Amino acid sequence: MLFVLPLMIIFFVGLLIWFLVPSPPNKIVMTTGADNGLYYRFGQQLAKELAKEKITLEVMPSAGSLENIERLNQANSKFHVGILQGGVGQVSENPLISALASVFDEQVWIFYRKSAFKEPLTKITQLENKAVSIGLPGSGTRDLGLKLLELNQMDVKSAKPAIQLKEFTAAQSLKALQANELDAVLLVSGPQAPIVLEYLRSPNLAVMSFEQADAYTVRMPFLKKVTVPRGVINLAEDLPRKDIAILAAPAALVVNDDIHPALITPLMRAMNASINQLGLLQKESDYPSEHGFAWPHNDDAQHYLKTGPSFLHRHLPFWSVVWVDRAMRIILPLLAILIPLFNLLPKLISMGVDAKTSAVYKKLRALEFAVAANPKKPWQEEWQALQKQALAMRVPKKYAVRVYELRMYIEMAGERLAKAT
Repeated sequence: MLFVLPLMIIFFVGLLIWFLVPSPPNKIVMTTGADNGLYYRFGQQLAKELAKEKITLEVMPSAGSLENIERLNQANSKFHVGILQGGVGQVSENPLISALASVFDEQVWIFYRKSAFKEPLTKITQLENKAVSIGLPGSGTRDLGLKLLELNQMDVKSAKPAIQLKEFTAAQSLKALQANELDAVLLVSGPQAPIVLEYLRSPNLAVMSFEQADAYTVRMPFLKKVTVPRGVINLAEDLPRKDIAILAAPAALVVNDDIHPALITPLMRAMNASINQLGLLQKESDYPSEHGFAWPHNDDAQHYLKTGPSFLHRHLPFWSVVWVDRAMRIILPLLAILIPLFNLLPKLISMGVDAKTSAVYKKLRALEFAVAANPKKPWQEEWQALQKQALAMRVPKKYAVRVYELRMYIEMAGERLAKAT
């Protein structure tokens, strides 16, 4: 039992820890944005990169950042990853969300019908008494649009609002503009989004250049001024057809607290690879970044941005690292148990040997007392049984001398008993 008991302890403790340290899931769900927008496209690129690690990322469209926040902030939500537009959402009201990094800039575009304005659109106040779409409820675009209108003291909640707000998607807004049913639309999207190119190709539409861009970056610090050079989006078609100044907000890749920590590293690696596909209007060194979001920074993501992937992640496939990590989480607690146990084992063995020999000594002493009290008592059979017990006794070599001493004592006791009778 002295040898079997430690093995049993090791087995059961290891089994317990194995189940207490579950492996990460091989499938996660991401909430993005409209299926024709940059969020969704970024999610699809993430899915391709994660597939190389044998992780399935299911990319789900949504109305936008506000719906993404709602999905991620639900307890036991099926959504674990999402993208949020800068400046959207209150951190204090959404405690389950943390950020991995800012991943790319989203430009703020205001497209308008040329015929609806006497002069080129350069200020938001020129939208007064116009029909304007600022996105669907639940979208970050609408949230930012309302903030921009409020900053320009344009009331949209009274009985006679300053502008007529419409709830259209980007695609619906384009059709409404072309049908003269809408005067302007606010979009928040990267220049790579196909819908932006559709707007720029429309001959009856123009894009607003923000004359007050610097003022907006002061009043709303999460925004920054971006210059879009002529022809940068499509040189062959010369789009846009002049330099324009617009605003941009960083988008952050976020997770909720339910995500398995082991998935952070593959997400960060996939994010790095995906960002390389979205580099227009931003420098290579700009992203990923630990700036540009108000959400708490995930500890594992923060460590990754500073030091990069661990040694194991650089040299082993993801699932190999997972098994090594789980093994280490089991081995370390076991060592904490086994080291003191191994130190105690010699004492336990010594106590076991003492117990065996002491039992024989006790019986032999009782026999000697019995013969001393009654010299005619037959003692040979009982003495031989004790002698056989001592001869059959097996102990580690280190303690063999104690058995030899016991055998010698039994022989001496036998001689004394023979003389006494």
